[in-house]
Amino acid sequence: MIIIKLLSHIFGYRFFSYLNSMYSHLISHSVNRKLRKTDGFSRFQYPSVIKGLEYIEIGKSFQAGSRLRLQAIDHYRNGQFSPKIIIGDNVIINPNCQIVAINKIEIGSNVLMASNVFISDHAHGRSDFGDVTLAPEKRELSSKGPVIIGDNVWIGQNVSILANVIIGDNVIIGANSVVTKSIVANSIVAGAPATVLKTI
Repeated sequence: MIIIKLLSHIFGYRFFSYLNSMYSHLISHSVNRKLRKTDGFSRFQYPSVIKGLEYIEIGKSFQAGSRLRLQAIDHYRNGQFSPKIIIGDNVIINPNCQIVAINKIEIGSNVLMASNVFISDHAHGRSDFGDVTLAPEKRELSSKGPVIIGDNVWIGQNVSILANVIIGDNVIIGANSVVTKSIVANSIVAGAPATVLKTI
């Protein structure tokens, strides 16, 4: 603790901010080289966890905040999967978001995500609860269907989007919502589970 205090006095915030920026730049270059497809330079902030790069496609002008978890899972325990994550152009993801697929997650262009957004196309365990006596982490992964998010969608803080959901273009999802069903284009939704408040 004394060493940390001493280092912070010697170097200061600006130095450590510069180091963080350098880490972010290095991570971004490393990830861009390994992505399945990218149409430009995608920016990731340190720290981030990105897995299954060979299954991830990202369009132009992508920016992600720190502590992003972007995971395309091709195997888990006895399960083998063919995951796909496709992200369009001009997508901005704020810090602490998680996007994880065993099936398919597709995010359109000009999508903005606030912090703490969770998007998953699967769950731990079977839908018939046949494995409910097992610890959750020992249950097989299963998907009810992909997640498709249209263009110009605004996803508020702390939103969860679950499997087998299609979100139309120009949708606004209010903070703390849990999206379990598809949403038609040009709608405003909120709640847990999310319901349509207004469609234009």
